[in-house]
Amino acid sequence: MIKLFLKSIVIGVANIIPGVSGGTLAVILNIYDELVEKIGNFLQVNFKTKIEYAKYLTIFAAGAGVGILMFANIIKYSVTNYPKATSIVFSLLVLPSIPYIIKGLDYKKRKNILSFLIGVLIMLIFIFLNIKYGKNSSSEVMYSLNNTSTFENTYLIKLFICGLVAAGAMIIPGISGSLLLLMLGEYYNIVAFVSNFTIKPLIFVGLGVGSGIVIFSKMIDYLLKNYREVTLFFITGIVTMSVLQIWVNI
Repeated sequence: MIKLFLKSIVIGVANIIPGVSGGTLAVILNIYDELVEKIGNFLQVNFKTKIEYAKYLTIFAAGAGVGILMFANIIKYSVTNYPKATSIVFSLLVLPSIPYIIKGLDYKKRKNILSFLIGVLIMLIFIFLNIKYGKNSSSEVMYSLNNTSTFENTYLIKLFICGLVAAGAMIIPGISGSLLLLMLGEYYNIVAFVSNFTIKPLIFVGLGVGSGIVIFSKMIDYLLKNYREVTLFFITGIVTMSVLQIWVNI
């Protein structure tokens, strides 16, 4: 449980860095399968199993929350002032761990090779979108903290949708939820809400994230159980290209 808590802190930190995928680190830290299984099947299992799943997910959520709250300002400072050093650290975390994702699997099968290439292609498309739109979004001015006492309903709905989309990216390895928020123009706003404990907008972001995590976890859990080998090669393709993604925003 202590190991899970510490790993969850790392994943929480990863989720607030544009270009770094929390899902990728969950794979590298060897808790990805178990995590998506427990989230995706929580409502279907019996009461006794629900309690076990709830304990696991509570510890994970607490660790991720600690990572986000404690390191939001630190990571923001590090990425802003030492982008290359930060990218080197995360690249060194990802690269040596890639072979372990498909350890023991048949890498010569045509379907596995094709699945890997599809993962690479999807990540390349995502990187292209980041290059085209991400830097423009990053220049947006942070939401004025003097105006956080009132929020338009349409803006709160947008925050919910942003949370939903970002959660999907968090679950899928290689795709950065925070980068999607950057492209949607809400990354700096949400970092400000976290840093200043602005509760109302964070509730809507949280509801979106919670809904997205459940939906995408069920999908990934199904794929891992029924098409495990192909799915792992697909994930490996995405994770491999995620190293390139880390360097795009420098």
